[in-house]
Amino acid sequence: MPLTPEMRARMARDMMSNRKFDGDTDIPEECRSFISLADMTTLDRPAVNGWPYRMYVFTAKNKTPDCPLHINIHGGGWLIGHMPNDTLWCAWLADQIGGVVVDIDYTTTEFASFPVPLEQCLDAARYVFDHLRDWGADPKRVSCGGYSAGGQLTLSAAVVAVLRGSPLPFSLLINGYGPNDLVYDDAKAKAVPEFWKTSEYRNAGFGVLMSDDDPALMEDVSIDFMRAPEEALAQLPATMILGGSKCPFRFQNLEQGRRLASLGVEVTMKIFPGAVHGFIPHFMAGWKEAGAMIVKAIRNTRL
Repeated sequence: MPLTPEMRARMARDMMSNRKFDGDTDIPEECRSFISLADMTTLDRPAVNGWPYRMYVFTAKNKTPDCPLHINIHGGGWLIGHMPNDTLWCAWLADQIGGVVVDIDYTTTEFASFPVPLEQCLDAARYVFDHLRDWGADPKRVSCGGYSAGGQLTLSAAVVAVLRGSPLPFSLLINGYGPNDLVYDDAKAKAVPEFWKTSEYRNAGFGVLMSDDDPALMEDVSIDFMRAPEEALAQLPATMILGGSKCPFRFQNLEQGRRLASLGVEVTMKIFPGAVHGFIPHFMAGWKEAGAMIVKAIRNTRL
């Protein structure tokens, strides 16, 4: 049975009260000045599947002609919205690539389940490709990437576009510790009162919200992109997969990379020793090395 609006709001409130990161306090002082590296504008987009959303466009002050353009899809368990960390990360990244970063502020699962966030990401990508000339971007250097939930959305959007017969011409995909297999034990989870408030079942709570409590949806390629036919996965562009040795999704990330590489996809993969889930846009240990890899790939990878 689909979640009622009241239950959805209650779950979202309880789960967000356990947020590990707080953008107002966890940002290193050296990173706070990143906001000055780029100019930010806001684009309000019409409703997709009944829900409007926004995009934030970061244009580097050192932008070069025919620059790279990168689409960023934020994390947060599909539940937590645009955070200060994402703003600083996108501004820094725009500066480092001398180009443009478009950050998708999709509707979170506090309000709407899948496929709303996915369809908004696809809509945003189509908008970007239709407006590259406006930003002076090189159509052969358009990349897309995200972290955690954003990594899952990145790969799922690319796969779904292929399955629909209209693949997106990305030069590069980046999955920062994003999972694909999120199936949980529905009966066991529901036997525990307010299970989403406990650490053991928190991921199950994310799954309940993202799927509208429909376990079958968790096995659909719109969420588990690795269930797509091999011929679809083989059409993905160059893909970078970054994980942390202390991240619970590291084994999924390794399997993603191995399988894509076995299908002929150009894969770059690294698991960072000692790194935890969320380390890249939260400027934690390992972010500088990961950031350098991302910047180099975005600047140098072409269709």
